Amino acid sequence: MNNQRNGGSQSDQWCGMTPSERTLSTADVDDVFEVLADWRRRAVCRYFARGDRTAADVGALASAISELGGTSTVDAADTSPATIRAQLEEEHLPVLHRIGLIDYDERSGAVKYWGSPTVEKWADHAEAVTQRTDF
Repeated sequence: MNNQRNGGSQSDQWCGMTPSERTLSTADVDDVFEVLADWRRRAVCRYFARGDRTAADVGALASAISELGGTSTVDAADTSPATIRAQLEEEHLPVLHRIGLIDYDERSGAVKYWGSPTVEKWADHAEAVTQRTDF
């Protein structure tokens, strides 16, 4: 997922190009949108990208995401650390692991983030859009 070309504005650089010309396969595009489809998965990516962290345990990750969820306009569901932890363990971390964005050890609760500039950029964009109130 991180085989993009460097330099210049991507909108200018990629103007009129197909995903294959951008060196993104259809599977990569599908994976990016699967990651971005839920605010909890976006929050995992933002947690690691913004803090220059590469590893965390699921408990610390759940606590940090719980704080973000309390201010989110995306989802009004229970955002307690225990609920977020269960959601991460049961659904969201396995998705991120399958895609290759993280390594997740279910037994120890260890999460290792590999990063993706594409996912991080779109996660930031999604956050900015969902925080706008002037629609």
